[in-house]
Amino acid sequence: MPLRDSLNGYLRQSRKFFSIPEPMEGDPDVAILGIPYDITSSHTPGARFGPDAFRKATDSERSHSFPLNLYQKNHPRKESLTSLMTIEDIGDLEVGVQLPESVAVHISDAAKILSKSSSKLLFLGGDHFITYPLLKGLKRGNPGIYGLVYLDSHADFYDDMGGMTLSHASTLRRIIDEKIVNKSDIVGFDFRCITPDQREELGPDCCPSDLSAFREAIGKLSKKVSHVYISIDLDVLQPHIVPGVSHPESGGLTITEIVDIIDLCFGSGKVRYADIVEFNPMLDSSQVTEIAARDIVKAILTGFASYGK
Repeated sequence: MPLRDSLNGYLRQSRKFFSIPEPMEGDPDVAILGIPYDITSSHTPGARFGPDAFRKATDSERSHSFPLNLYQKNHPRKESLTSLMTIEDIGDLEVGVQLPESVAVHISDAAKILSKSSSKLLFLGGDHFITYPLLKGLKRGNPGIYGLVYLDSHADFYDDMGGMTLSHASTLRRIIDEKIVNKSDIVGFDFRCITPDQREELGPDCCPSDLSAFREAIGKLSKKVSHVYISIDLDVLQPHIVPGVSHPESGGLTITEIVDIIDLCFGSGKVRYADIVEFNPMLDSSQVTEIAARDIVKAILTGFASYGK
């Protein structure tokens, strides 16, 4: 049966992703699940519309199904992504307006079910809160030592935000405190909005100071863990590249830099899961963020196609 049938009762209908065909029988090489949830957003809501916006940005197979051009120096093949591997768009998780305590259980249970398949998994948010229950559920269903690559302009390391201990501002704190991932197995990058106390507590291994230190940290991480999960908050990029994010910060990465980072992570051979979060199309009037979002999705799918066999 199609993989989406394993989540019967969890899903709602959504726009097609990459114009890919109807679900096939059995497990696809890569499955994609949208999680349209932003109740914990502390700034400008709208990331709940992100999954459909990702799909809108990628809905032309002829135009957008080829691996990212920037990748050609490392991956010169000209085949389309859908010819390199099977991809199933599962749809969107039905999350509604549940409180985070309830929706965390719902998301975690769905992730646990999907983790029992042989598929690599890409999740589309939604705000950054979703990474916490996703990792929790994946580890329940597919035990092992997990490594986390956390690309964000914010450390998301507050104990609470406005009294909420489950929010997009406390994701990394909950993951570490609940020992879902050991602090020593987390590599964050470009935390431009982080307090001195948070930086000291996380330590230099979790917060490498530059790309050279980041590359070294990824090399060490890949030798220690069973699976690597990449979490990308779009606000890690420069604001003019992604105006459609809820909480932009000055500075940031370029598209070329994040593509190289994604390729570096996949080169470890350990990446099985990834998410992209905080795309707020309500703030993307010029559709500029769509372009960056599409290219990051394609970079991740290219990584799965190139290193996932």
